[in-house]
Amino acid sequence: MRPENKDLNFIQTLNKKLTRKDPVLDLAYDRMGDAGIVFLCRNKDLSHVQKLDLSWNEITDEGLGVLAGSGSLAGLKHLILNANQIGDEGAKSLAVSKNLPNLESIELAHNQVSDFGALSLVKSQSLLNLGFVDLEMNKVGQQKLTRFPDGAVVSKLRILNLRRNLLADENIADWAQTGAFEKLVHLNLGWNQLTNQGARILAHSPTLNRLETLVLDSNHIGDPGALDIAGSKHLNNLVQLYMQDNNIGRAGETALLAMRSRNLVEKKRVDDKLNLNEQRLGNKDLVSLAQYEKLDGIVSLTLRNNHFDYHGVQELANSPYLKNLKSLNLMSNAVGDKGLVLLAESPNLSQLESLNLENTGVTALGILALSQSPHLNKLKELNLNSNDLGEKGFRILADSGNFKNLTKLRTSGVSVGDTEFQAIVQSDTLSQLEELEAMGNVITRESLDSLADSAILPQLKKLDLRRNKLKDVDLIFLADSPKFHNLEALRF
Repeated sequence: MRPENKDLNFIQTLNKKLTRKDPVLDLAYDRMGDAGIVFLCRNKDLSHVQKLDLSWNEITDEGLGVLAGSGSLAGLKHLILNANQIGDEGAKSLAVSKNLPNLESIELAHNQVSDFGALSLVKSQSLLNLGFVDLEMNKVGQQKLTRFPDGAVVSKLRILNLRRNLLADENIADWAQTGAFEKLVHLNLGWNQLTNQGARILAHSPTLNRLETLVLDSNHIGDPGALDIAGSKHLNNLVQLYMQDNNIGRAGETALLAMRSRNLVEKKRVDDKLNLNEQRLGNKDLVSLAQYEKLDGIVSLTLRNNHFDYHGVQELANSPYLKNLKSLNLMSNAVGDKGLVLLAESPNLSQLESLNLENTGVTALGILALSQSPHLNKLKELNLNSNDLGEKGFRILADSGNFKNLTKLRTSGVSVGDTEFQAIVQSDTLSQLEELEAMGNVITRESLDSLADSAILPQLKKLDLRRNKLKDVDLIFLADSPKFHNLEALRF
């Protein structure tokens, strides 16, 4: 394509995008260069743009200086400049710009920014709403820092990504000394050149006391550095620590796991409740957690959507600090029947009243273990959603005296048919049941007739039968029959 045709095509495409007044303007890969930035800023109204992507455009410091000086970008919140040719002067022009008061995030991955440019952004006195800076794959740490930007961090900066740079121990010492980390909750230093000394500097820096996530993958840190981090008096808020591909042995790993457990409990515990949902906890984490004495007195523990299996469950079952536990949520972990057997055998969990086993791979064998447990006989709430229980599992549920205190039972998405449903509603054992959930199954009118004549219906308060095989006439029956009028909540 001839150059003039290429330019014309770019202008036509740009005009179409700007005519729509879309808050997102994506100009990535257009290779407009500095001249394109000049044309854009001097000839176009960008006041509606909130997100601007200029990645892969051969932009240099000169072009970025023009962009930073534009008076029509006051509404811009997200600026993406990945894979250009921007260095320290370009970063500084952004940092001192008075034209970007609402800017919240800057992405400058794969450029040529070194320490001074990076620190200029971090310590900007103008970009007061800046919360996220991405400087992955730049030149931070390539040379000794000789210029230090003045002032403290006054922006809202919370997340800083310095992954895949050239940061060594002396660079980290300089960064810590400047106070650049003092407001961060997330710091990524993965794939740099840090050793035990760098880890020690981080551990002893009071400016990291707000940090919740620290990434140190693929550095050169061994047990001494790991032990320094684990023993830090400043990293008390750290709950996510990534140190894969270092030189850490068992001593360092054990200390780091203990630190994480300690911080999680201190940060996530509210009175006698501990919520550790979605914390990426594996079996090793649960080993450390179960041994932490400050679990003592916890009444409610929720561990939904982590990464442990029955080995982790075994650690919980053996913990001497969970004897007061009344509510346990294991949803979306690979507990399986083995895990349920381990729970059933534990005298430490004898006070358990609520157990959430949704999507844990439990079958009739696991239900059998619960039904025969000499310890788990106080259950009042049981969630079995999204498991494969089969008819046998429901027969066990209906007949075992261990379930006689159940007031809430959830069995959604477990392929419940009429046989299984009727086993529940006709059970002589489940006489205390007040709430029954059976969504997303294959229940038909036959089950409704059985329920209408059951002894369980008079005390039932809530019934959820959505997404079953019920016809319109069946729904009319549910709505009109006086036998169901005592229900406080009926969903179908």
